[in-house]
This record gives sequence, structure tokens and C-alpha cells, in this order.
Amino acid sequence: MPEPLPPAEFALVMAQAGITLPPAEVEDLRHAHAKLRGMLEILRAPAPKLVAEPGFTFSTEK
Repeated sequence: MPEPLPPAEFALVMAQAGITLPPAEVEDLRHAHAKLRGMLEILRAPAPKLVAEPGFTFSTEK
């Protein structure tokens, strides 16, 4: 999982987006943002080929 952005950098992102929140909520959002970036990296990764999926190689015949 990526590290959270430094507080100053995250404050810049918040200012550019025009978002103002209490400091406690900003800190929570900063950590949630890091988790979201991690999920986006997983979603952007190429999908495995279908031959790598065990469900496509299973056979009921002996």
C-alpha cells in the first residue's frame, strides 16, 4: 500500500480541489487517500490471461 502523502502536499491537493475540512477529518482523508491509491494501482494492472484461471482448466472427466 502506498504511503500517505505528506501533510503539506495533501493540503495543496485539498486546496486545489477547493475542499475545506476540520484538521481531524483532513488527517483521516489523507490516510484513506493512500488506501484508495493502492486500490487504483491494483485496478490499473493488466488482468491475468484466462489460461491462468484454474476454473478454465478444471475437468470432471477422469
